[in-house]
Amino acid sequence: MRILYIVPFVPWPLRVRSHNLIPRLARRHEICLLCLSGSAEEEARAHALREFCQEIRFVRHRKLRALWQCALALATPLPLRMAYFASPGMRAAVRQAIFEFSPDVVYIERWRALQYVPAGVRVPIICDPTDSMLLYNQRLLRTGAWWERVVGFEEYLKFRRYEAKLACRPNTVVFCSRVDLECVRKNAPAARYAVVPNGVDCTAFFSKRAQEEEPNTIVFTGNFGYKPNRHAVRFFLDEVFPLIRRAIPPARFMAVGSRATRYLGSDSRNTPGVEVIDFVPELRPYIARATVAVAPITVGAGVSNKLGESFATGTPVVATHLACGDLPVRDGVHLLLADDPRMFAGKVVQLFREPHLRRFLATNARRFVQATYDWEIVAGQMEGLMNEAVQGSVQSDVHMVTVA
Repeated sequence: MRILYIVPFVPWPLRVRSHNLIPRLARRHEICLLCLSGSAEEEARAHALREFCQEIRFVRHRKLRALWQCALALATPLPLRMAYFASPGMRAAVRQAIFEFSPDVVYIERWRALQYVPAGVRVPIICDPTDSMLLYNQRLLRTGAWWERVVGFEEYLKFRRYEAKLACRPNTVVFCSRVDLECVRKNAPAARYAVVPNGVDCTAFFSKRAQEEEPNTIVFTGNFGYKPNRHAVRFFLDEVFPLIRRAIPPARFMAVGSRATRYLGSDSRNTPGVEVIDFVPELRPYIARATVAVAPITVGAGVSNKLGESFATGTPVVATHLACGDLPVRDGVHLLLADDPRMFAGKVVQLFREPHLRRFLATNARRFVQATYDWEIVAGQMEGLMNEAVQGSVQSDVHMVTVA
């Protein structure tokens, strides 16, 4: 099978879906990767994927042009997220790639990349927005800063109609959770949907040894260019961590991820017990060092990838319900759940003080991701959808690829 793989960014380890799917799909299929790029530095990030792709093509997209496009879109029905990534160059590159590469299927990650595919293409299209933008902005209205609520309100109103139109274009629309799928399906019931969750590489995130763990240490991992992660750490540092330090004075918190020092203010970086660490080539050593991993997500959609990575490494997790999406995890079996700051702090302190509970949760969580969420399993599900699209074997309006 020949796959034209279109993304509105350059894949690298923080883009976990494409970074893990491409090498696994490439074992049996030919891939032409087409990326929107902001610079040569970004394009260099794709070096690790070159051995898996027959060809990688880049189209440059300038920030000033993108901002101007957003300004022009303010008084139109076009969502700002779509306007920002609009690119005549990408549309031309997609047409050229379809003509030259002759793909059997076109795979598109994120709604904003669907606009690059010309109408009337006679190739099966799978669009993988991963999350619902309508749901994302709906949640942002409740918990975002005032200016985020203003932008979020406009985006919510626009995506309420626009997302439904987008869903009707591809042969199949893929979400990482049923919650996101159902949000879109209400407005576009005729489209064909599937759920393919995000995964974790259980080989890379192997179980930690006891000597790797450091006492009274908390870790949060993520890309701090992603707003929900910034919201999560702000909530944790402002409302949760002081309560933990009051109960356990030696407690330490590590915020690890790309652009952490840029987006976490100097007040946060200078807070006693807080360590801010920018992008690292491997997250596992930092997750393994921690006694507890936290996912205090208060804004966003989908399922937090950090859950699977901590589960696989064997570090017990305290998370909000929102961080779990519709992941079939059980409070007290796979992790501890809390949304209230005081309860969240209490669960972290409980894990600090109860090593038997830490081991119980870690064992169950590792088995859980190995059985259902390893990237080998997830990639097989995505490959199955592509084969179905190519073979034209669609039998129903809705085909759910889910895990028990």
